[in-house]
Amino acid sequence: MGSRNARQYVLPIIAAVLAVVAAERAPAPEVYLSISKGFGEKIIVAVPLFEAEGAGTVGADDVRDVMSFDLGHSGYFSVVENTAFVDENEAADRATGEIDFAEWLALGAEVLVKGTMEAGVSEFSLEAEVYDLAQGQSIFARRYSGEAARWREAAHRLADDIVRRLTGEAGVATTSIAFVSNATGAKEIYVMDYDGENRRRITRDNTIATYPDWFPDGRRIVYTMYRGSRQELHAVNISTGETGVLTEFPGLNAFPAVSPRGNEMLAALSRDGNTEIYRLRADGTDPRRLTYGRSTESSPCWSPDGRRVAFVSDRSGTPQIYVMSAAGGRAERLTYQGGNNTSPDWSPNGDLVAFTSRVDGVYQICTVDVETREVVRLTTGGGSKEDPSWAPDGRHIVYSKRQGGKTDLYMLDILDLQPIRLTDGSGDYTSPSWSGRPEGA
Repeated sequence: MGSRNARQYVLPIIAAVLAVVAAERAPAPEVYLSISKGFGEKIIVAVPLFEAEGAGTVGADDVRDVMSFDLGHSGYFSVVENTAFVDENEAADRATGEIDFAEWLALGAEVLVKGTMEAGVSEFSLEAEVYDLAQGQSIFARRYSGEAARWREAAHRLADDIVRRLTGEAGVATTSIAFVSNATGAKEIYVMDYDGENRRRITRDNTIATYPDWFPDGRRIVYTMYRGSRQELHAVNISTGETGVLTEFPGLNAFPAVSPRGNEMLAALSRDGNTEIYRLRADGTDPRRLTYGRSTESSPCWSPDGRRVAFVSDRSGTPQIYVMSAAGGRAERLTYQGGNNTSPDWSPNGDLVAFTSRVDGVYQICTVDVETREVVRLTTGGGSKEDPSWAPDGRHIVYSKRQGGKTDLYMLDILDLQPIRLTDGSGDYTSPSWSGRPEGA
């Protein structure tokens, strides 16, 4: 398989000069962070333990672990690993009441995150300040507060704010992933934080639920629910667990995909006999057939502008990825390499479609450039990897991998290609769908 030109593949790593506002908790003049990085270089950040107060169960080390994971896996930062030296520097700063910028620079750090936290029984608060060490001044400061049980959210929000302020790019730490698990014996829809934590069961159908997809508001999920031998499309409110039927046409009702605006959806229906792609209103009404033929069409997804649709068809003899207008009409074949290409998902940036491809008898995750048709293989090795779903930053992908009789979810940065396992425990974890925005926002 080919390789993608670096010029086309590179995401903006660090803007040459970014204007950032100093401490938000008090008026201050604007300052500027000037850290220029070449392709693949990362900003080195030091994260000492925050000063902690309160009788809660959350410790400063817990907050640092979350922050380090978020920043270290954002793709833009490298966290100073020698925590003993980091904590020595922090202890010296607290003893003098001043920041020794030279000592922090000696550790190789370019950015420093300091803060205080108060972990109560019912409430949690976090105050943080971020410093440009070379210039010896504050970049910004912010306070976060909320329920004690949601302390991780505060740490995630801080990490995303750091990513945004220092790179101009959106972070993914406050996003969520929906997925299917059979941990309770039945296949149900679950939701977790992007890092695999805070998993909770959303549906209680006690049957088979699969193919979840988020509404853009982050509050509801559409999915396929099996009722006996038939399928229906349902929507569930992730806060209340309330469900409602969207479609119950005769035959197949599967592979729902909500439009970028949230007012429509795509689905594979066999209501007219053959399995075809349909476009419906978000409430499941007004089905309009988009494909016609004797082949089987499935797994539709929207382009980020809502103007095109990618889907799977076996019209060429084997499952391949095709693209057509969201209004229907002639479809163009997108993939030619591989004899079994399925599960397309369109990048939020609009240039790539991720998909599952059988390579040498093993399913791998690949991308195809929508314009050039160039294919890049993202995963290697044993174990079947399937069902890729893009993060809203257009840089990370979540997918399932089955190995040793068990299926788990993995996260992958498409630029460094180092998979991170997100799930463990009993049961299988499949059909991931990455939310396009923070849950419930």
